[in-house]
Amino acid sequence: MKSRLVIKSEIVSIERVYNWIESFLKGEVSAKILRDILLITQEMVTNAILHGNREIVEKEVIIEINTFVDTVVVTVTDEGEGIERLPLQEEAKELDYLAENGRGLKLAVLMTHKIELNGNSIKLIFKRR
Repeated sequence: MKSRLVIKSEIVSIERVYNWIESFLKGEVSAKILRDILLITQEMVTNAILHGNREIVEKEVIIEINTFVDTVVVTVTDEGEGIERLPLQEEAKELDYLAENGRGLKLAVLMTHKIELNGNSIKLIFKRR
């Protein structure tokens, strides 16, 4: 299955993303995997709004979900310049959860099966089990 959601760069849109993911994936994955997907996607969408699109409301964030037999792939794309690289697992472990920046990437690197960066797009790959 595949689904796509486009939102404006407003923090209030995150609730819409949360509800969309929950309704799309409910019953497709375990409650734990759903919680992980919701948490990480929320962090990545927040980063896209704040850092990628700099809260310019006219800029969009695109969230896509693809479900496969063994995985769920969530891609978040903004209209920003992107980041140079993701932290390595060892670097992510050292990032501070309470710091103003970096928490989302730390969680994404440590809690996904695989993560890929392509310019202003981040692909989050979760195992279904």
